[in-house]
Amino acid sequence: MKTIWLNLPVKDVKKSKEFFKAIGLKENPMHEKADHMGSFLIGENNFVLMLFPESSFKKFAQNEISDTQKGTEVLINIDAQSKAEVDAMARTVKQAGGKVFAEPGESEGWMYAFGFEDLDGHRWSMLFMDMKKMPK
Repeated sequence: MKTIWLNLPVKDVKKSKEFFKAIGLKENPMHEKADHMGSFLIGENNFVLMLFPESSFKKFAQNEISDTQKGTEVLINIDAQSKAEVDAMARTVKQAGGKVFAEPGESEGWMYAFGFEDLDGHRWSMLFMDMKKMPK
């Protein structure tokens, strides 16, 4: 295996692309002119996020799309380098129209995180881990 990427169904590709740009994700140059889909590169290793209209996603997934208002299939995590980065992203997500479901805060004495929903209810979190405080 060479790589992995994430495909997400979205109700409105244009609005979702605007949201992910607003929270600081880098648009994938390979697909930036595409209107029928979105693609972003995340992190140092350029993890690929693909956004597809629900109708297209349903066809290639060959399954129903999960109702994100009733349940969560996955929680997508983003690594943060500091508590300040977590706090800044929480503010940015709110300004971009995302919904914070877990405000930034400490967890287990060595983690600091917050959780949010994108425009389609997919759940994300950003987490800073203070490895010096991690239990052994």
